[in-house]
Amino acid sequence: MDDWSTYRHPASPLRDLGLACLGAGEQSGMLPSFAGRTLSSHAIVLVSEGSGHFTVGSRRFTVQAPAIIRLFPGVSHGYGPGPMGWKEHWLLFTGPTARALEELGCFVRNQALVQLDGSSEVGLEESLGLFSALRQALLTGGPQGDLDASVLCQRVLVEAGKHRTAGGDGLKGKDEQLLSKLHETAHLPLTLSQLAASLKVSVPELRHAVQAVTGVGPKELVIQLRISRAQSLLADTDLPVQRIATLTGYDDPAYFSRLFTKKTGSSPSRFRREHHRDLKTEAFDGGCAPAVERFS
Repeated sequence: MDDWSTYRHPASPLRDLGLACLGAGEQSGMLPSFAGRTLSSHAIVLVSEGSGHFTVGSRRFTVQAPAIIRLFPGVSHGYGPGPMGWKEHWLLFTGPTARALEELGCFVRNQALVQLDGSSEVGLEESLGLFSALRQALLTGGPQGDLDASVLCQRVLVEAGKHRTAGGDGLKGKDEQLLSKLHETAHLPLTLSQLAASLKVSVPELRHAVQAVTGVGPKELVIQLRISRAQSLLADTDLPVQRIATLTGYDDPAYFSRLFTKKTGSSPSRFRREHHRDLKTEAFDGGCAPAVERFS
């Protein structure tokens, strides 16, 4: 691997409104160590070979590849390889999207170092494979280079964000089967206990598995799945809202309409008007007495 590092000053719209890539690089071997550095932007370091150390604040950790180091603005840190060296890829980024990714749980401040296991190496390799194109984008002038670098940067970050705890938290084994069954049963009007029983797990097991993989609890995930299904039915069919409410797990269409509006920002009828190709007049869009949601 040829060592390289490229920095860029992206256009202000990306820095102020989106995700801006400020630089990236690849290095390997006996690289210098440092300590007490503080960045004004976010950064990640992907260590794919070798071992070394990482310090953040007063804490010092041993790093063993494969690993991800996450760096946050204003946080003192340091890192470097051991006697045998290591291989690293690094990425600097900033903008509101960077903060959004942090708030969504992709980057957790108390998990600045993530040690990956063997099952996570394939995903890490996918992230590393983007750096060649990222380098070219950073070297391309003008807005197109800024946009290409931003898109590639976000792809790297999303892949890295899948690893939330030591050993990774990707879909595998029992969790994969559980999430698949949850997708199949999300439309059923079940309580959380009934849902867990239908999936043959305890409520704590269900909460832990869903939270670990998706970053939200099972109730919020079920609502997301139901609303997504409702959107597809509104856009692709002529079924009345009452019927769509039933098919997505709500026996009260008025409650469904209010929830749909709250989650999407538009009523079912408005969503259908905007997305249906063969629009027909919708007779109902809510307005009945409030009802209690059965899934709780």
